[in-house]
Order: sequence, then C-alpha cells, then structure tokens
Amino acid sequence: MELPPFLADRPSGAGERPGEYPFTRGIHAEMYRKRLWTRRQQSGYGTPRESNERLHYLLRQGATGLNIDTDMATKLGADPDHPLFEGEIGRQGTSIATLEDMAELFDGIPLDKVSSTLIVQPPASAPFLAMYLAVARRRGIPPSALIGTIMNCALTQLSGATLQANTHFFPIEFSVRVGLDVMEYCTRELRRWNIVNVNAYNMRETGINAVQEAAFALALALEYAERLVARGLPVDAFAQRMAFFTAAHLDLFEEVAKLRAMRRIWARLMRERLGATEDRSCWFRTAIQTAALPLTAQEPLNNIVRAAIQTLAAVLGGSQSIHTTSYDEAYALPSEASHRLSIRTQQVIGFETNVVKTADPLGGSHLVEWLTDRLETDILAMIDEIRSRGGFVAAFTAGWVEQQIRAARFAHMDRVESGDQPVVGVNCFRDEEAEEPKMEFFAYEQEMPEARMRYVREYRARREAPGLPAALDALRRATAAGESVMPPVLAAVEAGATIGEVCRAFGEAIGHTVEG
Repeated sequence: MELPPFLADRPSGAGERPGEYPFTRGIHAEMYRKRLWTRRQQSGYGTPRESNERLHYLLRQGATGLNIDTDMATKLGADPDHPLFEGEIGRQGTSIATLEDMAELFDGIPLDKVSSTLIVQPPASAPFLAMYLAVARRRGIPPSALIGTIMNCALTQLSGATLQANTHFFPIEFSVRVGLDVMEYCTRELRRWNIVNVNAYNMRETGINAVQEAAFALALALEYAERLVARGLPVDAFAQRMAFFTAAHLDLFEEVAKLRAMRRIWARLMRERLGATEDRSCWFRTAIQTAALPLTAQEPLNNIVRAAIQTLAAVLGGSQSIHTTSYDEAYALPSEASHRLSIRTQQVIGFETNVVKTADPLGGSHLVEWLTDRLETDILAMIDEIRSRGGFVAAFTAGWVEQQIRAARFAHMDRVESGDQPVVGVNCFRDEEAEEPKMEFFAYEQEMPEARMRYVREYRARREAPGLPAALDALRRATAAGESVMPPVLAAVEAGATIGEVCRAFGEAIGHTVEG
C-alpha cells in the first residue's frame, strides 16, 4: 500500500483503550504486561515417535504451546499405504493413522495443561479429533478439561496442487459440512477448545496482499458463524471459541494495522450483524506464523533478520500466539538448531526489548491509525464484494477467488523480477563470490515411509475389532442421512478404525470414492 510522506491530522483512534469494544487496540486491557503470547512453533514429521521427541525438545527450549502439523495423507484422510501418497508419507508433517499413533504422538504431554493446535482439515479433522479425545479419555481427562485448537478449516488450501488434491478426495461443500459438525460438537462438549482456526496464513502464502488475506478470512469466518446460527447455536455459545491463523509479512506498519483493523471489523460483525452480546464473542483471536513467502534460498541467513522483523510485527499487532518461521524454510523442515533459534527470537523480543511493557505501543501513531482506517475501508469493501457473490464458499467454487489469487501472484512475481520489490541477496545486493554458509538441514530417515506402510497393514491384521464393521455402517448411514458425523466417528475410532477407514466411509456414503 502506498503511504503518504507524512501525516498531521489527529489520529482517529485516540479515544479507545485496549480491552474495550471494538478492540482495535487489543482484546485485553493489559495485553502482554500480564501475560506474553503463546510461543507455539509448528512441528511434525516422520513417525509419531519422532514428532513426539521434537515436541518435548521444543517445550524444553521454552515453547509454551504445541502446533502439530500432519502429512498430506493424514490431512486428506488417507492411511500411509494409500498408493496416491507414495513418497509423501511423513514428509511435510507427521503421519497419523491410528489411535495408537495419536497416543504415541502425545506420550508424556499433559493434554489438560499444554494447549495443542491440531493442523488438519475436514473431513479428516473429525476422526483426528476423535482420536485425540480417545487418548484423553484413556488418561482420565474429560473433554471439558482439554485446551487447544483444531484447525478444521475446509478452505485451508485455495490454489495449486494441494487444492486439486483436496477437491479430488472430497467435494468442498461436504468438507464444509463436516467442519461445521466438528464445530458444533466442540461447542457443546469442549468448553475450553477452539472450534476452528480460520486459515488466513495459507491464503496469504498464495501471493495475495494484506487486504485480500483479511477479507477472505473474515468473510469465510462470518459464513461459518452464520451457518452455525442456522443450525440453532446461539452466537454467544460459539463465537468466543472461533480463532484465526494469520500471516505476518515484512511491511511492519501495514501488518500491525492489518491486525488492528481485523479486530475492529470482526467485533462489529459479531455484534452488529449476528447480535453477540458478550464481549468475548467479539474478540478476534489470532495465531500468527511469520510468512514463509519472503524467505529465500539465496543467502538464507538473511531470513533470520526477516523472521525477527515479522515476529516484531506480530507482537506489536497484538497476536495471541506466534510461530516464527525458521530460516531454513526454503530448504527443509526445521532442524533442532533452527527451531531453537525461532524460539529464541521470540524470547529476545519478549524478555529483552520492553516492547511488551505497553499495550498497543503503536496506537495513536498518525501512520498506524491512518493505515488501520484505510485497511478497514478496503477490507470491508472486499467483504461486500464477496457477499455479493453469495459468500466466500460460493465465490471460491465459482472460481472468483482463484482469479484474485492468480492476479496477485503474477503481480508479485513481476515486482520481484523487475526489481520494484527489492529482495536483498536475490535481485539486489548480491554477492556472486560469497560462499554459502554451512548449514545443518533436517534429513528424513529413508526407511520411514515403508515402515509406516508396514505398520498400518500390520495394525489392521492384528487388531481385535469385532464391532468395527457395524460402527462403519452406522457412520455411512448417518453421513448419507445428513446427520452429524461426530457421534458415529467417535464410535468408529473407539472400535479401532483408522483415519483412512473413517474417511473412506464418508466417501462411500456420498458416492465419492478415490481409488489408488
């Protein structure tokens, strides 16, 4: 966004205090003076045991929450031996197929004391959550005591090969329906659990700008909320458990203002459009991951500086949780060393800089207040455009969202290639003679994918599950009848079903099966 050379007018937000509606300046009066954001590094790779070891490592280094990523097979509801996922098992997240896997993943982690974000989308979010609940039940932890978040956002991937994979496995409307079933179940049964993490981050990584990121996410979240109200849930019963997952890019002031504008807009949408009466129902609560898109393979140590600036933007913008993307992002999943450095980046900002001593420290700045107002205007205009197209799901299905993404992506590429958008070490300030630093990269065990395939086949052969066929039949009937899938999914998981078997039953019920 083009900025004016200077601003002399009185800032518009001068009278509002942090913790006051519409929460432009933060959802809490004291913000980080009372408690810092959750330091929640995303992690997950290989087997459940390998991921468990990394989770414990992160907690020892000072992480205060967990962020569990799953591989593509798990996200799409397939078991590790599905032929379409050969070569992908455990590559971009941990491989989870069974209740045994879930128990191993969270071995030694107190589920009622450490909050975990589970990165999996519907319909796989239903059996994944069911397995998590079953592990807790075996430990004597009731659902009402669990703290965490299920991503559960049907439109997590909006473009490219991952979108094609998603829609190949399940129609979008069915994924939305199952996601709403999960949200409704969590609202009724898991009082401390976040029912959805509306995924603006992956949207932004497609190349769209800050206005589009905010408008897409807010329009989608509003649609989820309206559909839950249509199911008979009072807005105050669920809105305070809706959360967002947003990006922090390098345009520091714009990113701070974006978060302030999103808080203001969401508060007014909940109160003025949906009639929320409780302040907590109007809170825009967001986890932030610093953007990977600006991180480069060339001169990768520059990414340490980029990620620190992005993290500062997230802090100044008032995020509730932060994942600082590791400097080796362009090459591999984080090594222990790069993961540790990401946590240290947050700790230095939180404990050494004093930026946390004042709530909304940039509030009242002529520039930040002007940007907040300008972004609010532009975001609301785009939300109105989306609503005129029938809502976000309809706009996405019709191809309008993809058109927006392609135009933004090509414009971004043109700016970088022309040099209008400087990228240090890539299109300017390049040192052709410099040697790249020696870096420790994460390496996969070559035998891991085959071991996971053997495991799930052996599991199916040895399990004692006499009630499983009946449980899967009940799931098919409920799915075909349009009933909530959560009760039969919970029963199927308890009967020994794998994630792939549950999702295959979904597909059979709606006449949408995918063979290898």
